[in-house]
Amino acid sequence: MQVHRDTRPSRARLLLAIALPTMLTAAVLATSGHLPTTFWVYLGGGCVLAPWLLLGARPLTGGADGLAFGPRGTRRWRRAWLWLPLLFGPALLAGHLAVRPYLGSVPAYRERVAALGVDLELPLMAGVVFLILNPLVEEWWWRGQATPRCCAAFGRRAGLALATLGFGIYHLVLLAWLFPLPIAALRAVLIAAAGLVWSAVAMHQGGWRDTYLAHLAADLAMVVLFALVVLPAG
Repeated sequence: MQVHRDTRPSRARLLLAIALPTMLTAAVLATSGHLPTTFWVYLGGGCVLAPWLLLGARPLTGGADGLAFGPRGTRRWRRAWLWLPLLFGPALLAGHLAVRPYLGSVPAYRERVAALGVDLELPLMAGVVFLILNPLVEEWWWRGQATPRCCAAFGRRAGLALATLGFGIYHLVLLAWLFPLPIAALRAVLIAAAGLVWSAVAMHQGGWRDTYLAHLAADLAMVVLFALVVLPAG
């Protein structure tokens, strides 16, 4: 009698893949205190190499267990490419500018960023690299791979919660090096909430294109905010 074996990665490997981005980020920051190095290790190691080795998720492809780039969902979500970037781009930027006085000292933030190895005199190249790579790689992993795999392994609600938790905790660990803990925690909660919305939309659509556009708009808003508020403070 022929025995069919389940070749899908185990839950343990999936959980390890969810945790590794945060673990690598914490380890690099603790040992080097260098934010640019952390960025490359997080994206390259935590979001690309680890899923590839642990789960067989080939970089920037959908695969049998992941989501394709283009949406395949119902007509209800056909215009998400329009309202998602507006919500997480201009609206996000306006909201941050409105509450900026309550988010801590700009000079103190500049000191932290400089101490972590970010050259504030050459921000353009760093901003461009960040905008090209961060939303693309993060959306491929967190929405295109982690979310559907977690939903398949643990059920839809638990899967969405698990992917959101992984995304949020990573940002909490990172932001704790840049902001006082209460502000870092608040920012991480808001980012996790955005991640939950993006994961739900991606699962409804069967693709991560529109959440990528939303993420790109959000990161662009943060780069603009950095240029408007942080750089002139020097």
